[in-house]
Amino acid sequence: MTIDRLEQAIPALGPIKSAQPRALNWAAVSAELGTGLPQDFMELAERYPAFLIADFLNLQIPDPGEEVAFARGAKELLRSLADLHDEGMTEGYVPYPEPGGLIPWGDSTDGDNFYWRTGPDGPDSWTVVVETRNGYWATYDGTLTEYLAGLVTGTVDPDGLPPDFPGKNPAVIS
Repeated sequence: MTIDRLEQAIPALGPIKSAQPRALNWAAVSAELGTGLPQDFMELAERYPAFLIADFLNLQIPDPGEEVAFARGAKELLRSLADLHDEGMTEGYVPYPEPGGLIPWGDSTDGDNFYWRTGPDGPDSWTVVVETRNGYWATYDGTLTEYLAGLVTGTVDPDGLPPDFPGKNPAVIS
């Protein structure tokens, strides 16, 4: 349902949608990361390649055959987050696999980072955390696709992101 809402909110996704579902090895991602990922993200990744919204927000999505590289890239970003945490620069957020730890799912062209905040109830209950380039941290109590659709429709505050992002009918580049 949230994928449909995202597609309605961002019609520019249509041209990059795969005609057939993209076969991704989620077991390989889970084995490398040590956890599964939210269902809405997996459904999104099976329909779309990595893409950039409004020349700003980049979604990190695995390509078929590159699932382990995708997970290793996320783990590398977690090492950077751990360094920031050790320096006291994460407002108390911790990197996965610590309880409630963050896992990256996107970034921006301005240096903002987007994460899931993991939790004990499993990936489909994870929430969104945004770390802006100026050190501001914000949370959204919902899924990645709900967050993105809400940004576009105006029901989610861009909270620390540029106030004009993403605008109505944002462009999408794959």
